[in-house]
Amino acid sequence: SPFNVCIGAARLGLPVSFLGTLSTDLFGEELHEALRHEGVDLGLVERVGRPTTLAFVSQARGAADVRYAFFKENAADRALTADGVLKALSVRSFGAAHVSLGAVTLEDESMAEAFEAFFSAAKAGGAFTSFDPNIRQPMIVGGREAYRGRVERLTQAVDVAKASDADIEFLYGEDRQSVSGRPAQQLAGRLEGADLDAVAGRWLDLGARLVVVTRGPKGATAYVKVARGPDGDTQVVSIRKAPPCSDSQTVDSEGRPVPVVDTVGAGDTLTGALLAGLLGVGGATAAEGGGSLVAQVSGAAPWAEAEEGAAASASLPRLGAVLARAVAAAAVTCSRPGADPPTAEELERVLAVVNVVREG
Repeated sequence: SPFNVCIGAARLGLPVSFLGTLSTDLFGEELHEALRHEGVDLGLVERVGRPTTLAFVSQARGAADVRYAFFKENAADRALTADGVLKALSVRSFGAAHVSLGAVTLEDESMAEAFEAFFSAAKAGGAFTSFDPNIRQPMIVGGREAYRGRVERLTQAVDVAKASDADIEFLYGEDRQSVSGRPAQQLAGRLEGADLDAVAGRWLDLGARLVVVTRGPKGATAYVKVARGPDGDTQVVSIRKAPPCSDSQTVDSEGRPVPVVDTVGAGDTLTGALLAGLLGVGGATAAEGGGSLVAQVSGAAPWAEAEEGAAASASLPRLGAVLARAVAAAAVTCSRPGADPPTAEELERVLAVVNVVREG
């Protein structure tokens, strides 16, 4: 997952560095070469003599969801340590620092410690921080309640929290009382599913400045807190963006509606495009609703709607534009096999075609 996020962001023009441990085996060499080929900086990569984690992906024909199996004992990607992270970040600073999980989980105490050190050091260096729990259910051995606590603990340390509806369903779907304080409701012989809005609100209360929930073919929703009224009371505001296609289709790199080929990597593509957009890389100019949103996600400036004569302060419309681009990038990834995010040129072409169709 972090591999895909790096490539997705780099293809959109964002300078990207990969911090982690890669094996010296055949698979590690291929991963290293693939990142180098994409222009990802590898100066923070440590090569270790452990095997590469092997991941197998299964997807039924025509299905959106996929299943994963991992072989990870003593694997190279688990060699990252808190000391190694602090040493790496002592000589480098970044605009954003992101962690995507997947084959690695927060049940690995050493890795969890490394991630906490990473976020702390990155923030101290001026970066905004971002986290995707990217849950692979077969990897979680301690139960959802315990893992929910681990995710929430790390969410307190980040500015941006991104998750899929499936992630949230796993964490909260059988225990709505953990979110609302009310007992779960029994519906049709099963427990009611997770309330995405309520979970997003909870994560904002934990400290995140932006929460993004992806919803498969329905797109994604961004949640932020906005001050309303003379007393400065805050209200959770959501922004929803759907893919530029019908639920049963996606779009290719020419902006044409096509069948879905492969959904693997779509969420990582969205994350990479989201990070690039928040940093102001690519997309519309400031006058057109573009520009960096670093001040908002880091807490240096409030989220704001457009006010008369103050369009430049309208950060919510800019966030909507960033999210729409990220959703469109993910849609393109679904049009071709493998995790193959679009380039900046491809994404601009898609958006131009889609905008023409909508305006026509």
